[in-house]
Amino acid sequence: MKHYNALALLASLLAASLIVSALRQRRLSVGPPRRAPSIRVGFVGNSFTYYNDLPGVLSRATGVAVDACTRGGASLASLLRDGGDGTGLAAVRFAKAALARARGADASKKRAAEAEAAEAARVADATNKVDVPAAARDLRAFLGDVQRDVVVVQDFSRGPIKTRDEGVSALQRLAPLLREARVVVLYSTWAYDNALTRADDDLRDTTAMARGLQEGYEEYARALQAAGVDAIAIAPVGAAFELVREADEARWRSLFARDGYHPSPAGTYLAARVIHLTISTALRDKGGAEIAWHEDDGPADLADAARRACEARV
Repeated sequence: MKHYNALALLASLLAASLIVSALRQRRLSVGPPRRAPSIRVGFVGNSFTYYNDLPGVLSRATGVAVDACTRGGASLASLLRDGGDGTGLAAVRFAKAALARARGADASKKRAAEAEAAEAARVADATNKVDVPAAARDLRAFLGDVQRDVVVVQDFSRGPIKTRDEGVSALQRLAPLLREARVVVLYSTWAYDNALTRADDDLRDTTAMARGLQEGYEEYARALQAAGVDAIAIAPVGAAFELVREADEARWRSLFARDGYHPSPAGTYLAARVIHLTISTALRDKGGAEIAWHEDDGPADLADAARRACEARV
């Protein structure tokens, strides 16, 4: 009888666990927007977009609906050629890589590596949606399968400097699909922390790299405009990083993961604030309602840097 009772208790606990797991998976698959989303935003990019789940940060803070087509290390040209996948799968790959780095870290870096791995695992868990497709997504199909208010486009981190012509060509080919969005936002990224990276010699000057990236995205905007995309906005994330660097270099370094080029959670927060302000301003200028940022518990200095970077573009 005791054996039977023990089995019954175990079965009950297992059933309860499965129910909780199913409910939790259902909740994660839907996401936690604070209100019924009326704005739909699609992200196109690579690890600078899926590290720390940038689309999810934006969605949770504003209530907009998001989806993404991303692939690690991808340029716009290679995404167009090879496709990508959803941010959830990308976040899982990110977590696995971080865990592998933590296992291989020496004693002096073990604590930082384990902290990064823990954050990576949390992000992967939070973005593990049951509706994320298992196979690569064709970029043209991703852009054409649903009507979006905004498409946020991010090229490879060196692309606007090193392979600018390829980026222009890819955008020209994507222009007929991008015209379907109310606004196309170009996610202008940041210069590396070259104290940590192994960047090419011509990218080691942080100021020059930041300027080159900005010029590249400006050219991308002109190319899209020439291809008939009327509503284009540039999200000056790189400029916001530079404002932080000018004020406090140690704070600027906190915006990076340990590799010196991917964003830390703080860097992703700054990117999300800049992209939010860019989207909100662009849609408001087209007669739409302003999108509010509901979460105000983030770093105030980064929110201020985002505001100043966006105001400087006006």
